[in-house]
Amino acid sequence: MNIVLQCCALAMLVTLFLIFVREKNLDLHSRRLFFFALISCIICVSLDILSIIGINAAAAGNLPPFAAKLICKFYVASLTFQSYEAFLYAAGEFFEARKKRIFRTVYQIWTFGGMVLIFGLPIDYTLNGREVYSYGPATVVTYIVVLVLIVSTIIMAFRGNGYSTRQRRWAILLWQGSWLAAALIQLLAPSLLLVGFAAAFGMLIIYAELENPHEGIDRMTGQYTANALQSYVGDLYQHRRTFSSIHILVEYLTENVEMEAGKAAMLGIAEFLNRDRAAYVFRSADDGFVVIYRNRERMEAEYGRIRSGLQNAVSMPVRFRYIVMPDSSILDTADEYFRFHHYCIYEAEEKDELIVNRVTVAGMREYSDIKELIRTALDDGRVEVFYQPFYEVSTGRFSAAEALVRIRDLDGRVILPGVFVPIAEDNGLIIPLGMEIFRQVCVFLATGIPQKLGLNYVEVNLSVAQFERENPTEFAVRIMEENHVDPSLINFEITETANNSAKQVLLKNMNKLIDYGVHFSLDDFGTGRSNLDYFVDMPVSTIKFDYSFTQSYFQNMKAKDLLESMIDLMHKMGLKIVSEGVETLEQMRAMAALGVEFIQGFYFSQPLPQEEFLRFLQENNATSVVKERREHGGLRVSYTEGSAGVYGTGEMAVPGPSLDL
Repeated sequence: MNIVLQCCALAMLVTLFLIFVREKNLDLHSRRLFFFALISCIICVSLDILSIIGINAAAAGNLPPFAAKLICKFYVASLTFQSYEAFLYAAGEFFEARKKRIFRTVYQIWTFGGMVLIFGLPIDYTLNGREVYSYGPATVVTYIVVLVLIVSTIIMAFRGNGYSTRQRRWAILLWQGSWLAAALIQLLAPSLLLVGFAAAFGMLIIYAELENPHEGIDRMTGQYTANALQSYVGDLYQHRRTFSSIHILVEYLTENVEMEAGKAAMLGIAEFLNRDRAAYVFRSADDGFVVIYRNRERMEAEYGRIRSGLQNAVSMPVRFRYIVMPDSSILDTADEYFRFHHYCIYEAEEKDELIVNRVTVAGMREYSDIKELIRTALDDGRVEVFYQPFYEVSTGRFSAAEALVRIRDLDGRVILPGVFVPIAEDNGLIIPLGMEIFRQVCVFLATGIPQKLGLNYVEVNLSVAQFERENPTEFAVRIMEENHVDPSLINFEITETANNSAKQVLLKNMNKLIDYGVHFSLDDFGTGRSNLDYFVDMPVSTIKFDYSFTQSYFQNMKAKDLLESMIDLMHKMGLKIVSEGVETLEQMRAMAALGVEFIQGFYFSQPLPQEEFLRFLQENNATSVVKERREHGGLRVSYTEGSAGVYGTGEMAVPGPSLDL
């Protein structure tokens, strides 16, 4: 009998089935579809073999002809069913959307309606040497139904990047194409029974290209990879299956961990976590581990064991931090799940444990909204610069200002930097944000108007990240030259948060910009790294006392003595001082008496939009006003009417005085 190829195909399929069911795998929806396609292919090839045996038996008089015809009907019906299962596999997630499920119903009616016709219509067979095949109305229906399904399968494979990858499209095309080619060859040469073998060959292609789980296994630890985690979590959310997860962050407490020691630690952790067969363990992109449970009660029971035993799984000092999500339904999508974990890594930085609840999720969503707000504000031109003036004690003028960033939301409300700057720093958005602020300042100075009104320079905040990920010398010089701005009009503020690793790069770039003609201030002195060696090494000309440092002078005797000593020391070093956060007349007089060169605070003005700031300079730097100050030793300060309430919540609003002192 001509069943050699079919027997080979069946052997291939059974071997593939045994490998498939025994290997470590994730319970993905696509994997279940592949399993059904594989089973249908095994049934189809088995019935193909059985139909050939039946036809030979009927020809020899050992089987009634009707029985052979019935077997042939089951075989051609199984071809239809196998084609339908292949179509479902190719369709993937297409039918999961509610609006598209009607298409699945249409194909179900087409397939099973065709099978009903196959069993209702007559079929016959022929046996001529090695030529064995069935024919008749039932087989014609089979050809039509299968052809439509094969064409639909190929179309589904190429229906767009939104549903299918390039690898998936070509694998399915090769699968269906080889099957279709085998059918055409068999039609022209009936003795070559290739259809069953081509179907088995196609299943091997799909397994090797798309369903081989070893591609998702981390070679070092034997656990699933970060890519497998994305696939699994995406599948769970797609099909609305809830789960619980534990994200374990691993932090080595020893510097310069050797490769072998780090590998041994990872293996120890992986082996410990793998003891629970009810869990799926993944090695995450941050070199930690994510453990997923389909049962919340099981997760809660195992979490205590993990926390108590994991420390003993490694032989080197390691700190473990845990992000525990008892219920995945608290988040809406897989994308939100991964964004949330990225957010929680920073939230849990100082904590050993973070239990996810609706409060933390609300915080993450606000974080994501603000990040998107920054992006769209940069794209749509909703980033604005406000200016807060500095009062120069020796001249009685407002001769400098600090440029402060604001963002307007779509409703026109002003968002303060305390809301969005930390998030911009986390996501690298501080770099384009800083460049946009500097560009606006240079455009402002290029008009020449603020200089005519007595402004000598503008202080611009420059993030340390600008030095780590961008060439500040290049972009700063380029923007100044494009706008023909004198570099002496620019004073960059550097915060005290630069660590030692960034310090050398920072100093190199600062000196380049100083050679070009700009100046630098050390911002927020009194917070962060306030050790002397830090600002002694910095090539700055001005030190800015932080708001809290200035206020402490009036609240604490020790702080008062310290601030007076620091002022004396800085003056001996040739540094000028700006005192931030001055809010009352008494505070202003005290700072002036200490010899502080510049005073900044709500006593004089809140940060002002550009036009209001120009009016402020015009009203307060007029020649007659300056002369009055010098003659009477006093100060005249006025606020632009209507400016209050523009600055949003989070800043103290002090009514603007109009005083003669």
